Order: sequence, then structure tokens, then C-alpha cells
Amino acid sequence: MRYRALLAYEGTAYQGFQWQPQAPTVQGEVERALAKAARQKVRVLAAGRTDAGVHATGQVIAFDVVWRHEVIDLHRALNALLPADIVVRRLEPAPSDFHPRYDARSRIYRYTILNQPWRDPLLRRFTYHLREPLDVAKMNEAAQVLIGLHDFIAFGQPTRDEGSTMRRVFAARCWREDSLVHFEIEANAFLRRMVRRLVGTLLWVGWGRCSVADFAAILYAGADGKAGPAVPPHGLCLRQVTYDWQWGQQTVHSPDR
Repeated sequence: MRYRALLAYEGTAYQGFQWQPQAPTVQGEVERALAKAARQKVRVLAAGRTDAGVHATGQVIAFDVVWRHEVIDLHRALNALLPADIVVRRLEPAPSDFHPRYDARSRIYRYTILNQPWRDPLLRRFTYHLREPLDVAKMNEAAQVLIGLHDFIAFGQPTRDEGSTMRRVFAARCWREDSLVHFEIEANAFLRRMVRRLVGTLLWVGWGRCSVADFAAILYAGADGKAGPAVPPHGLCLRQVTYDWQWGQQTVHSPDR
């Protein structure tokens, strides 16, 4: 049976989601927990390979496992075996051909900046602290340039199994919430470090070092675009992966039925 799960994790202690032989990863911890719970080797598929230090509240995974008990028993077993910084939020059977990456319609990432003179120890793992005031209205204006189909080579690199750097952005916005400045973007897919370099360039706009027109010129220049540096990973969170189905409303196709 194939199952799909909704994961949340704090990425501080991990070298990204994807399994690595000599480093702690989220995938490695999930597969270890599955092996203990089901007493079999299980390989996990994921909607996205978040980088080292990046967090998630909406990562989606899938795996095949022989499980002869109720789904809730597997759900409880996994959460009992996983470390405290990883949790399975939802678990359900899935169609045998479901793939969390290739079936996804979009991904939503959010980057959060703590924009005040002093740091906050309680937010240090989840926000990037910047003292210098930001013009969030200008940043939001620049973010609108991203909406649509564009070549994002100026802001990132494709993974080894992807050649194209074209991505379709469905929504992008910046807003302030007290001392927190958020940048959220929804796209069909993302290049490596794309969100973090977009934020790094939007900061230039927020500081008045780059106009909205300059920001657009960087995007349209393609490979010749001189984007800003990638901001640190700990402010980034994979918030949601969207599909044509909703949790709890799945149709399961099994050869046994």
C-alpha cells in the first residue's frame, strides 16, 4: 500500500531533507522511524528537497509499506519514533501511482525577517534578524514583478535532473506584521536557492539601494542578472504543497480490490 503524509519539521539540526550517507537529514530520520515501525526498509519520496536549515510545516511525502494494522496505528508509531523536531501531521492511504513531487500543482514558501533594532532569542531559529528599517511597500511592489512565467536563472540553479530554469509564479507578496516582515511566494516549482536569492535582492529594494525597475531588470536579464546574495536558510519555511485533491478526500486504487 502507498501512503502519503504531511510533515512538519524544524530544519536546524539537519543537512536538508534529502538523505545523505554521512549527515543527519529529515528523510533519513523518517526512513529510520519507518524501518523500526514496520520492520522493513522503506524509501521515502518528497515534494521538495529543502536545503540545510530550512523548515517546513507542509512537506508532503509518500512511501510504500506493508502494514496490516490501522492507519492511525502507523501514524502514532511514527510520531513516537521520530525525534522531537519532526512530526507527521497527517497520514492516509494514497493511490499507487501518487508522487508527491510530480503530482504537485504548486509549492508555497515563506521567508520571515525580524526587522527591529534588537534580536529576539525566541525567534532566532526561525527569522533572519535585520536592524536597518525596510520599506516593505516597495518590496511588495517589486514582488509583483515575479508573477507569471519567467526564466529565474538570475536567482537560482536547476537540480541535476532538471534542465529548464523557467518557473511560473502564481502569487508573491511582502507584508509587515509588527516587527516581522514576511515574503511569501507560490510557484509551480523552484530552483535551488531561488527564494533566498529573491529575498536577498528584495532587501536591496527595501533599503533603497535598488529600484523596482532595477529589480525587474535583474529578472529579465536572465543569466546576466546581478541578483543579491542568498539570505540565511533559517528564515525559510515550506508552508504548503498544493494538489488536485484535499486531505481526507482521497480515492485509493489498489490491485487487491
